[in-house]
Amino acid sequence: MTFDIAIIGAGPGGYVAAIRAAQLGAKVALIEKDRVGGICLNWGCIPSKSIIASVDRYNQAKKFSKFGIKLENLSYDYAEIYQRKEKVVEKLTKGLTRLIKANGIELIKGEACIESANSLRILSGSAEDRIEFKHLIIATGSSTTSLPNLEPDHEFILDSNDILKLRELPGSVLIVGSGAIGIEWARIFSGLDRQVTIVEIAPGLSPMLDSSLSEALIREFKKKKISFHTGTGVEKIEGKKVLLSNGQELGPEIVFLGAGRSPNVEITGIENLKPEMNNKFFKVDNNLKTSIENVYAIGDVNGIYPLAHVASHQGIKAVEHILLGREAGLDYCNVPFVIYGHPEVASVGCTEETLTEKGISHKKSIFPVSALGKSQVEDEIDGFIKVLADDNRILGIHAYADHGAELVQQLAIAKTAGISVDQLSEVIFAHPTYSEGVHESILGLLQAALHLPPNVKMRA
Repeated sequence: MTFDIAIIGAGPGGYVAAIRAAQLGAKVALIEKDRVGGICLNWGCIPSKSIIASVDRYNQAKKFSKFGIKLENLSYDYAEIYQRKEKVVEKLTKGLTRLIKANGIELIKGEACIESANSLRILSGSAEDRIEFKHLIIATGSSTTSLPNLEPDHEFILDSNDILKLRELPGSVLIVGSGAIGIEWARIFSGLDRQVTIVEIAPGLSPMLDSSLSEALIREFKKKKISFHTGTGVEKIEGKKVLLSNGQELGPEIVFLGAGRSPNVEITGIENLKPEMNNKFFKVDNNLKTSIENVYAIGDVNGIYPLAHVASHQGIKAVEHILLGREAGLDYCNVPFVIYGHPEVASVGCTEETLTEKGISHKKSIFPVSALGKSQVEDEIDGFIKVLADDNRILGIHAYADHGAELVQQLAIAKTAGISVDQLSEVIFAHPTYSEGVHESILGLLQAALHLPPNVKMRA
């Protein structure tokens, strides 16, 4: 059987690429050895956000008395939170499988073994099949990995797959790493009244973020009594005692590795292609093509930007290059990054530190969420919206706020479309909304451009 495009991996990169290819009239084979949806749907984005949704509602309920609503004996059942998470994943997995089949895509269950640049063997139990193709897209994603001195034993030292299998929560947890995964799980455990400690080897929390967001997280963690040790690593573990590099000894019930993933590039038969590597990733050009003319690599395996939505976008661009000859034209400066929980942390584009380091002249506007009528009405007053721009072009957007991801996405659309600060200032925003904070932050840029002092208002 011959296909126009064969895709290895049915995660957010692979299945989106397959659907786009089918929409463009291609005959497509999508090969998956485990579950459709990949890490994101089954062991990452969706299950963790399902748990976060429960945590958020539990903590919102704690504030009901402020709204005149009396609620006694508030409690939660983590076993039910777990079951809801499982049901959400199952429902979405089934829906995705139907969508794949509805688009006429040949979904093949089994392990793909590369024979050549135009053929694969598919192993499924004792059965074996063989397919041929004109183009191949590798979308095999990534897997959990260990860190120095920290090898998961899946009982005391857990990885990001193990943490989602817990049916009940420990009383205390040590989280290694303060990236998105580490921060989100710190918020989950703390939000469910567990003792949390974070260890981060970098000098500050979430070092990839704009410093204003990192500082906001520090304030939040102090308020929530989440302990953290920055510039610190795990020296060794003896039994259930954890010795940190700063000399402190901790005794958590579990250790969670909230950092570290490895690309799944060790595909059976990959040596038959010998694609050029960039460190441990497949090297690709601007159109996601590897050094093999008809082979593309998208998502975590190319190491460009390991996020599910980037993999999806790369999948679309790779397919359009194959079938339409269209240049990808990907601008990774427009990729949104979000840490979920409450408040949301969201970012697109340059940080202030990056602009300063590169000597790029810029102005900034920081608008406090507490100044919004909507935030006061809903008692969600923590946070801010920060916008960085040059003379008339948005360079970076950073938010720490309720609905922060949606607020940043509004400006991300404008940034990607090249809409100027002047043009954005003309947009009328509904009142009262959180989106008014976007408008006010833009007006703040204009105020900075006019060199008005902060206490001078541009309008009544």
